[in-house]
Amino acid sequence: MALFLALAAASGAVAQMALPGAIAPAPAGSVAAPADTFRAKPKAVAPVAPKLPSEDSILGRILHQDGEARGSIELQRRGGALEVARLSLVGDRLTRSGETCRIEVSEPLQLTPRESESGLHRYQVEFPACPFGFDALDGAILVSSDGRACELKQADCRADPNGLWGMGGDDFDPKRAEEMLTMRARIEQTVRNDFKALYDGIKSDKAQRKELVREQAGFSARREEICRSYVQEADFGYCALRVTEARALALGTMLAKGFKNTAEAGAKKKR
Repeated sequence: MALFLALAAASGAVAQMALPGAIAPAPAGSVAAPADTFRAKPKAVAPVAPKLPSEDSILGRILHQDGEARGSIELQRRGGALEVARLSLVGDRLTRSGETCRIEVSEPLQLTPRESESGLHRYQVEFPACPFGFDALDGAILVSSDGRACELKQADCRADPNGLWGMGGDDFDPKRAEEMLTMRARIEQTVRNDFKALYDGIKSDKAQRKELVREQAGFSARREEICRSYVQEADFGYCALRVTEARALALGTMLAKGFKNTAEAGAKKKR
């Protein structure tokens, strides 16, 4: 109907079209009052940032690096603050190539909150021998130490804490495999929808569009790198699900706050 009205206004000689419920045209020379239907414009709804995963989902349970026994961490809340209750890192001996070493930390480690552009709760682990940070996900943490492994010379050990720490191999229920894969497909659709909304919203800025496309492509490659070693990933897709949920929250945060500010922050980080 809107298209018909536009064409009618442009030509001035379009035949009248009778529609069910239509109002008869006003006599020639008279001025018709604007219809309420076309006068009111729909209000733009501001996007809302998605809900953050609850920190309670990562407390009081053992989270395994790549779902295996080679590394584990347990978090707790004490005096209102989060801290690492126990930490175990597995790596390779510095002096004997191919030989496994293990580092056990039983003393509590302080966690310092950090600003995060992803919208997730982020913490820095105060462990001088092997400093690293993590984003709190739903029942898991995504650890990052700028991609570098730690060399603990006093322990004669080199360990890499990077990756997803979450459910162990024994925790997976075969009956939930299809459910988890379906959930991942739904979250991936959310990511695609949010990416398109962001892309369409910055049509006038080619540089930002290029940055957004580069960032999204980088996410796919990074997810593959993070999850390729996670236990039973081909059957459950657990790691990819959690990492994709984090991406969906990051894109949702960009939609709520504006991609421009996020892109500028990223540019400053590169300098």
